[in-house]
Amino acid sequence: MNAATRPFRFGVLTKGAPSREAWLNLLARVENGGFSGLHVPLHTTPQFAPFVALADAAARTSLTVTTLVHNNDLQHPALLGRDATTLALLSEGRFELGIGAGWMERDYRQLGILMDPGRERVDRLAEAIEILRYSWTGEPFSFQGKHYTVEGLQGLVGPRVPLLVGAGGDRMLRLAARSADIVSFSRSMSAGSTPREIADDMSLESTERKARTLRDHLGDRAADVELNVLVVRAGTGANAGRQLDDYVSATGVGAATARQTPEHLLGRDSQELADLLLERRARTGISYYVFRDAHLDLVRPVIERLAGT
Repeated sequence: MNAATRPFRFGVLTKGAPSREAWLNLLARVENGGFSGLHVPLHTTPQFAPFVALADAAARTSLTVTTLVHNNDLQHPALLGRDATTLALLSEGRFELGIGAGWMERDYRQLGILMDPGRERVDRLAEAIEILRYSWTGEPFSFQGKHYTVEGLQGLVGPRVPLLVGAGGDRMLRLAARSADIVSFSRSMSAGSTPREIADDMSLESTERKARTLRDHLGDRAADVELNVLVVRAGTGANAGRQLDDYVSATGVGAATARQTPEHLLGRDSQELADLLLERRARTGISYYVFRDAHLDLVRPVIERLAGT
């Protein structure tokens, strides 16, 4: 995988907007700001329904639309496959299905669903991806696994749906290497739960190790798989300094580690932010960055400079 040659692309993650007018304004700002994609997560927090919001965005814009990410445990994969094909068809191939094994305890607790250990959730996701692939052939199929049973189901025929898999630990990286078109680096389920452990797992050095592990698992597929990360903190000047200080105080990591974390884009000005992204692409291969909608205007000068380069 030649990290330096895969062009940058950028997306915006949103949970929705308080009104139709605000939603339309957000779509216009994303599309006109050099971003290529709109992303919606799936959680039990107050937010837009992902497929409804993404279908509306696809109808009103030329953006690629993506779930980032769909919690596999909250919908049967055969029905998810049908939703994905429908949106891919109606958007003329501009839908990417992002899926993960689930990680937010609150989602499970609020819905009264048992949150199984990480190993069980990963095994269930592996079966789900098999079912998704079968459902996208348009041919009748049956499936008998430990977690799912499908009997004589036929999926819809539509455009190919690129699969984005969120992965952090080695088992998830192996699964992503077998099945994903895009791998979104996330925390490892086995990394621990303290702020320091989570911070260490998402450091630049840890992400480099994950990238190397993924490349080893990918083998000949390495050049065909895009690497992604969600940026959760972004800022310049004094704002960046405050966010950095808060993170260091909460986690106990050093300021240099916090500044270099791929989930962060914090610097003096937009030029330094652009330089950071170029350095990280060279070191990790990550070329696909998603920013929260709250950071849209702040990072817009960076995106306009780097998108497609």
